[in-house]
Formats: sequence, structure tokens, C-alpha cells
Amino acid sequence: MRISWQGYLGTNHSWSLVAQNICRALKKLGHKVEMISTNGMEHYPDDLKENLSTLDGIFDMQISYTALRNFQQYLSRGNKNRFGIWNYESTILPVGMAKNYHYADQMLPSSNFSKQIFLDAHIPETHMTVVPHGVDAEKFATAKPYPLKTRKTYKIFANIAQPHLRKYLDGLLVAYGKAFTKSDDVCLVLKIVDKKPEQPFDVSFQDIYSGFKNKYKNHSEIEIVDTFIPDIETLYAACNVVFTMSKAECFWLPGLESFAAGKITIAPRYGGQLDYMNDENSLLIDGKIVRADIRMQYWTGSPYASVFEPSTDHAATLLRHAVDNYDTLLTKFSPNMQTKVKELSWTNVAKQIVSLAK
Repeated sequence: MRISWQGYLGTNHSWSLVAQNICRALKKLGHKVEMISTNGMEHYPDDLKENLSTLDGIFDMQISYTALRNFQQYLSRGNKNRFGIWNYESTILPVGMAKNYHYADQMLPSSNFSKQIFLDAHIPETHMTVVPHGVDAEKFATAKPYPLKTRKTYKIFANIAQPHLRKYLDGLLVAYGKAFTKSDDVCLVLKIVDKKPEQPFDVSFQDIYSGFKNKYKNHSEIEIVDTFIPDIETLYAACNVVFTMSKAECFWLPGLESFAAGKITIAPRYGGQLDYMNDENSLLIDGKIVRADIRMQYWTGSPYASVFEPSTDHAATLLRHAVDNYDTLLTKFSPNMQTKVKELSWTNVAKQIVSLAK
């Protein structure tokens, strides 16, 4: 089939990563894939440059990972097999978004959590198919460790990237501060964009970090990585535990990447990651449902939207448990982790999308 992809393909963005990997998988399956980036060409991969196109003519299939309001424009080169991927973290969609669903033949939310948010917005279930994200297991299996500065034995990796308010960076640091002190053989590795906030949903890492250091003066080591890493797999390879305190994620790709890298994973017991994370392969943090801060909601917010606030006390307990019982937990979790990695390959993701074609 001749397949078009219009949407984010450049910069260091999760939507771009998903798009690039699905397009690679579609190519391997023998399809002709043509692509156009809507967020520039910075960090656009060399192996996909041959697929850049102006997207002229009619396509057998069209795919885009983009907000609902872009479906009409980005899926306009044919009248069949139009597939729109999108997710939303807080429970109430921005005003006017839901009505655009009919510009796709099928919406492809990445988790049942995300699908439920769309159902609550009155998008018909018959118009949706859950298609998960995937992982390239081989890249993680062969990655060489990133040269971290720390000499601590246990490295806890938090792949924050963009410091959005919903990622609960302050809670993550508090949990770490409660769990460990300078006497512990532990380092928190923070992969984060360290810049001044540009949007209402951004937070200042430096402000949060300064407040944390003032309160937890005896905290264990923290190493900050704020530069672009071409192969993120190397950071996973260098660490032992992958950790998030995010208040809402529609899939949380780092969790699946953690599985592929063979690491212990700690995440909230809420959100899209529960499609593949469970008590047989992860440590899940308890918490409570709370009102979503208007500032953390993209586009327009609702005072009635909700998210999950993971307990910093429980997270601290699980962090300590992961380090103190590392080998035992990894032995317990590994079989189920590897099963999920095999199920959720990018090839299987591409095959699922192709199977929807009519």
C-alpha cells in the first residue's frame, strides 16, 4: 500500500519517536511510506530521509499522530483508511475537540485509559481501536551504557524530558529525598530539558530543584543529563531502576523501554501504563484521584478534570524496596517483562494498523 504520514517527525518529541518507529515497521512490511514533518527537521533520522515527500495524490492509507483538530487537514488525501492517533491525559477533553473524530475512519488511542477519556467525550466506541506503542527490543539489548559521572552502584533513571506540570517533578524528588541519604549507594539520574518555562504547563526545573535541595540537605546523589542523547537506550543501559511519579500518562513509553532494557520499573498505579504493567512485572505506586490543575491541561482546561496523585511515602518505600531487593525482584519480574516486550514490538503495532485497512 501507499501510506502517508503527516505530523511530528522531528525534534526530540514522543509523537515523533512513535511516528518514526511505526513508519520503519511499515517499510519493513513492504509498504511504500511517504512522510512530511510538521515540527521541523531537527533530529530527523537519516534512515527515513528517503521517505520525505510532499504527499501529492491519493493514498491507500493515511496515518497521523496529532491532536483531533488536525485530523481534517492531515488525513485529507483519500477517503478510506484514515487513521488518527491521539491521546489526552486529564479526563475531560478541551472544548470543541471531540467533534473532529469523524475526519478519521478510526481513532487509534494508545491505551484503554485514553480510550475511556474519548468515550466519556461521546466519541463512539465503534470509531476507536486501541493500538499500543511499541519498542525495538534489539536496540535495548545491544546498547552500551552511557558514560555517567556517578560511581554509585544503583542508578535510578527518571526520563522526564520536557518538565510538564503533570509529570510531578517535585513529588518525584521528594520521594527520592525520603528514600535515600548521602550514605546510600544510590544516584538519581534525571534526563530533563533544563530551561525557563515557555508554556503554562511547563515548570521551572531549577526552582523545584533548589527547593528540594534546601529541604533535603542530606539527599543522595543526583546526576542531571540535559543534553540531547542520540541513543536514549544507552541511558537505560547505564541504570538499574526506571522511575516516574507522573500524575497521568496515556501509555508511558519509558516503562516499556525499561522492560526491554531489563530494568526494575516503578510507576503510579494509574494511567495507560496499566495496559502492560502489573504486579507481576513492576512496582506500582498507590495514590489518590485529585482535581487536575488548570495549568497542566493542554489547550483549554476544565475545573472538573481529574488526575492521579501518587503517594510520595509509598513511592519512597518502593524505591528503597527496589534497591534493597534488586536481584530478587528482577528475577521475579523478568519473565513477564519479556513477554510484554515481545507482544509490543513496533512490527506488531504496524501489523495491527494494517489489519484495519478496508
